[in-house]
Amino acid sequence: MKEGKLVNSLIKGLNILEIFTPSQSSLSFQELCIKTGFPKTTVFRFLRTLTSHDYLSFDLKTKKYFLGPKVMSLGFAVLSGMDLRHVASPYLEELARVSDQNVNLAILDNTEVVVIERIKKWQLLDINIPIGGRLKCYQTSSGQTILAFLNQEKFLSILSTLLKDKEVVKHIGPKGKKLIKKLKDTRLKGYTFCNGEFVQGVRSIAAPIFNAQSEVEGAVYMPVLSQAISREELIDRYAPLLIDTARKISTARGLPAEGRGSLQVMQSYKKGR
Repeated sequence: MKEGKLVNSLIKGLNILEIFTPSQSSLSFQELCIKTGFPKTTVFRFLRTLTSHDYLSFDLKTKKYFLGPKVMSLGFAVLSGMDLRHVASPYLEELARVSDQNVNLAILDNTEVVVIERIKKWQLLDINIPIGGRLKCYQTSSGQTILAFLNQEKFLSILSTLLKDKEVVKHIGPKGKKLIKKLKDTRLKGYTFCNGEFVQGVRSIAAPIFNAQSEVEGAVYMPVLSQAISREELIDRYAPLLIDTARKISTARGLPAEGRGSLQVMQSYKKGR
């Protein structure tokens, strides 16, 4: 992607929004001037614009600004992911305890997956991805797992975006043929196996999580060092544990009884696709 001229005014507006945090959810005009370092006239102009479009709200009693409904709307996908994180956490903790391996949770955001939870048992070199970290969906087990169970419309939309990047096409093949073949295998097995596609020397497995509408909404994945765990051990020993954990989380998220179990989910998915 070619670098173009940045829109400085947009960047300044986003900087103002980023100042608001859970510990500082409301701020006065003076506080915003100090924190941004912008001239008062600049801050005033941005605050007036942001409030007029509902990205910020103003409390007449406290004389302070706070995030408005438009920001909540923009962050809907992330908020949904955080709810998933809350539900999934105890199951992820149990999986990490039983397997004695690192366990992560990710959701899809356009062509990237976002890590929303990490249970660390071991420090893996070169893949210290924090919560909120983003990965390319086509290179990761979690991303491929979610893509495999998306409805056709959503998948084709994402594939169309991926195919616009010539570097990505080298990985997924012309018209995405390599990726599509991998996703078909994922649907048949109920999990994705990746071997060094994201980081050399690291292999991983991932299983899908479904919501009450039987829609895929995330993936549980387990990254391991290739020198420590073989492909066979990862698949034979850990994949069943991972799939069972994903099934339990899906049940907790309201997945209907007829959709539970990876085989049943896959059969239902293939009929609808």
